[in-house]
Amino acid sequence: MISLNFVFTLFTVLGLNSDQSLPLSTHGDPDVFFRFKNLLVSIREQTLEPEAAREEFKSIMREVRQAYPAPAELKGSEGIVFPLAGSNYTAVGGGGTGYRDVGFDLFDHTVSGSHPAHDIFILDRNYDCVDDRKNKYIDIVSVGNGIVLATEKNWQDTSSYRGGNYVWVYDFERGGLWYYAHHRKVVVEPGQIVAPGDKLGEVGRTGFNAINKRSDTHLHLMFLALEEDLLPCPVNHFAWLKQAKTVELSSSPQYGPRIKWTANSLKKPSTRLLKSRFTTMTINYKKKKPSYRKV
Repeated sequence: MISLNFVFTLFTVLGLNSDQSLPLSTHGDPDVFFRFKNLLVSIREQTLEPEAAREEFKSIMREVRQAYPAPAELKGSEGIVFPLAGSNYTAVGGGGTGYRDVGFDLFDHTVSGSHPAHDIFILDRNYDCVDDRKNKYIDIVSVGNGIVLATEKNWQDTSSYRGGNYVWVYDFERGGLWYYAHHRKVVVEPGQIVAPGDKLGEVGRTGFNAINKRSDTHLHLMFLALEEDLLPCPVNHFAWLKQAKTVELSSSPQYGPRIKWTANSLKKPSTRLLKSRFTTMTINYKKKKPSYRKV
């Protein structure tokens, strides 16, 4: 008989269907990645009340923090690289004036009008996602050390949701969440550990508004800090982007996706030093390749 954990693992590997919403677990499901993606879908499709969504979000973040405690002093811009390879803060739209966090509510999809993020542009006059100056697709890279919590890879132009193909990363040093949206394609998986400069995907035009020709090709980048109650609070990170280092070429993540998650078990394996060009930190990790057992 197939176990419930195997089913959860299968969904994580194959990816939750873009337009599918499943009931949230109420029994401490160990698969944080599945739960987080399911929460995002449920919020978007308004199948979950905002208050219930907040509680599920806090439960998920509690497990994440248990496995990866936030440092006593959050590091701000320290060690950050710019999220587009070969680019810098001058590519940020409006010189950083596009950030608006008034009215932001991650858990209520009916709330609109806020833009607690920065749009980072490439030159793409014919909207083919190729940078006209460099004549190539531009890599989106991780700004810091973290673990991928959720991805979307199957956005279609018939879909109505705004983010398109995206990546959510929990940042170890800053103790919050990065949201990278509108990818042409995504190359990482939930459970994958990434370092500054590691490739997450490529700049694209996916998303309900981003696909329109009135929108120039860009990356939508948001950072959510976690307050004491573990609820998200948007942060204007333009000052961080101004200090970010530029990587000309992206790197590939050293570690494969962690298929199954249990916060306690993550602390048991030996720790290993994760090194990047700019930062060094100690993290906990399992094997690079997932292991399986018969059920």
